[in-house]
Amino acid sequence: MDFSLSPALIIMNIAYVLSLIGLAVKNILSLRLLLISGQGLLIYAGYARGNWIVLFWNSIFLAINLFRTILLLLERRPVKLPHGLEDLYNNNFIHMTEREFLRFWSKGKAVTFAENECAIKSGQDPENVFIITEGRAVVRNRTGRVAVLSRGGFVGEMSYISNKVPAADVVAGPGLVLWGWKKADLNRLKISDHTLWVKVQQALGQDLVHKVNRMSSARKETHSGLLSKASEFSDED
Repeated sequence: MDFSLSPALIIMNIAYVLSLIGLAVKNILSLRLLLISGQGLLIYAGYARGNWIVLFWNSIFLAINLFRTILLLLERRPVKLPHGLEDLYNNNFIHMTEREFLRFWSKGKAVTFAENECAIKSGQDPENVFIITEGRAVVRNRTGRVAVLSRGGFVGEMSYISNKVPAADVVAGPGLVLWGWKKADLNRLKISDHTLWVKVQQALGQDLVHKVNRMSSARKETHSGLLSKASEFSDED
């Protein structure tokens, strides 16, 4: 039996080894490059041996992998955040890449409200989730003012996360400007780009946690203040 290998067969085996290594690689760009190398070698071997099936199919595989590799390289190009968005990115969306942030940001638009106008009404399901870019907003319920939100604070995110109507009004302060995303667009993002949608949820959840922590701290301060006053009255007696 002849176990000798022709140059074309050696090249084919090298190509299959490269493809095998590619299956063990976690980095997607490295995987693409290994597959491109292996498929290029298989195209040459197919041509040298006159195997047009090998040549044809690997040409298709090569074209697909080249296209996907170009897209990957384009996505990894550095981007520059527009002036005025750096702090919002660093404070609210740092877990996204800058390119992901810009892609998400472009899905929204600026919305302005007159002073004392309700941006969110209690008991009504809002169509948008907002983030404050300028000015301040006041959160009010039946007992009075609950919180004051400034630049970088989300508005309407609790309703979106819980899928319930808001329990408080959000009233515009002087010069309030919001950047809003329609809930329908966010829901579509869950299907079209689930990874980005998960990061959006993370940003909303992080803001919600900060608000809960601030409210808890405010309640503790109020409670300790009341205890202090009670102690003073007690001492006077």
